[in-house]
Amino acid sequence: MGRFTEPETLIPILWQCGSAVAVDKPAGLSTTSPLGTDSLEARMRDQLQRNGAFLWAVHRLDRDVSGIVLLALSKKAAHLLSEQFAARRVAKTYHAWVHGHLHVTAPESSSERWFDYVRKIEDVARGEVCEADSPGAKLAETDVRVLRYDEAADVSLLELSPITGRMHQLRLQTAARDHSIVGDSLYGDTALKNLPNGGMFAHEGIALRAVKIRFHHPGTGVLIEVVAR
Repeated sequence: MGRFTEPETLIPILWQCGSAVAVDKPAGLSTTSPLGTDSLEARMRDQLQRNGAFLWAVHRLDRDVSGIVLLALSKKAAHLLSEQFAARRVAKTYHAWVHGHLHVTAPESSSERWFDYVRKIEDVARGEVCEADSPGAKLAETDVRVLRYDEAADVSLLELSPITGRMHQLRLQTAARDHSIVGDSLYGDTALKNLPNGGMFAHEGIALRAVKIRFHHPGTGVLIEVVAR
């Protein structure tokens, strides 16, 4: 999962239909950006030869996070998919390597739900965990399952399924429990590790990847599941 440095490299397409496409965004690339600058949207317009045609990212991943992003290819699809996100009918799953040996109270192979109140820090591109009655506080909910622990690297691989969609939600909630995501200099430290899993997260960024999304097809309503390896 290295940084994306070659503009000519094609973005992997994981699923597509006439009105939407799901792609595997590389780390180091913004989902959106001002017109004329580099972004996932800009590259997909070129790749799909849709210059001048509608193409819009229905949701975003942070620049240093890799994985699945859903793009609408029509205004109608964008509206229908956005409604699903607003109604929490879209299920997203992430994998993350975090520092230390994280334990959950749920039975083995089950998940537990984390509840925190978070807010954006004014005039800064970061957030913080806060009290429920703090100004700007919003509830953040995430289902968490520990997939494995690597003793040699002292890191845990987590499956994170956010219920809400707050800014930096997964990064804030892991850091608040003293298990910050590896490589997350904003909420943890800058120490990089030789991580397990075939070097999947051996890059100069954050060890967080969007690996699965479930949504309803904007045209037929059929449940679609897209997985990124």
